[in-house]
Amino acid sequence: MAVTAENLHDDKGPKILAVLWTLTGLTTIMVIARVYIRLKLLRNFGMDDYLIVVSMILGLAYCGVSTAGVKVGYGKHAMYLSMDNLEMAILLNTVSFLFGILSFTLPKIAVTSMLTRILNPKPLHKTILWMMVGTAAVVSIICILILFTMCDPAEALWRPRLVATGAKCKSTTMLIDYAIFTGAISAVVDLSLAIYPTTVLLKLQMSLRKRIALCSALGLGSIASAMAIIKCTQLHGLADKSDYTYGTADLVMWTNIEANVVVIASCIPTLQPLLEVILGKRALGSYSQGKSDQYKNSSNFPPTFHRSKQSKTHDDLGFTNIDNQESQENILPDDHGKTSHPLGYIHRKDDVTVEYEPSTPKPGPGYTPW
Repeated sequence: MAVTAENLHDDKGPKILAVLWTLTGLTTIMVIARVYIRLKLLRNFGMDDYLIVVSMILGLAYCGVSTAGVKVGYGKHAMYLSMDNLEMAILLNTVSFLFGILSFTLPKIAVTSMLTRILNPKPLHKTILWMMVGTAAVVSIICILILFTMCDPAEALWRPRLVATGAKCKSTTMLIDYAIFTGAISAVVDLSLAIYPTTVLLKLQMSLRKRIALCSALGLGSIASAMAIIKCTQLHGLADKSDYTYGTADLVMWTNIEANVVVIASCIPTLQPLLEVILGKRALGSYSQGKSDQYKNSSNFPPTFHRSKQSKTHDDLGFTNIDNQESQENILPDDHGKTSHPLGYIHRKDDVTVEYEPSTPKPGPGYTPW
């Protein structure tokens, strides 16, 4: 970005710290709440929960490295920094992108793991979901490799003065174009993961209000898709070699926003139990007591709870798979005896009407009317 009289003394450092730590702090709180619910209340800590925890740690690392960069001058115009501070700021910013890219890639895997667990999709749908997320992960890893192999030696990536002494660096156009491609793939995957639950939930036999609430909760990933698109518009700052510390400041913020929005969107659907406990609508121990304890440590579950082609499965969110369009005699059975999520149960009610008519008397000897 060209230095003008209006932005001559601008410093985006405080803004970077405010955005990063506010969002990351909120994300950390929500992840802790999710872990408490899944580990203590529901006692059903899954692979998606582990992945979300790792994503949170990557987000914290991103904030930590970016904060160190701001301390040495990142966010200010390069012309105001000493050469040592400039090089350190570029190095820290480059390292932060490693954590940033991973922090918005890993949650996609976690969301896919959660959706395949609670919606129990058909094999074809499951394959498509994992192929999309796998493609996004591979594309992101390649983006990291391109970033750290832009210069030979790699040190020239954050020490511009080495270029003048013979170091060779590739054109930043290649990095920017591929980063935009990565962002586009990320946006498509986020949007797909947000839309897919709606296609399943709309088929469920529940009230419209609950269907809308569940679709909204699981569809928050669409916001992350929008953030990924906005982030792509900031990638041109990578080409600003003359004022790198100022020109890429917005990119740092939007990378963090995208990553945090994905994690927050994946946590919100799991927070209902804690909300009900806080509001006094349900006792703290009601999630882990009762019928679930009977089978918690047993491998001999009742036949109703076995996962099979005919059986319906659900997660603590109270979902059931109806992709196969099979009999829904047990619309929301307890999965391994665990109590469903308090978003609600679906009950099947059969009304039986018995009709009778009095018999016509038949006169004659020996006839006895009842």
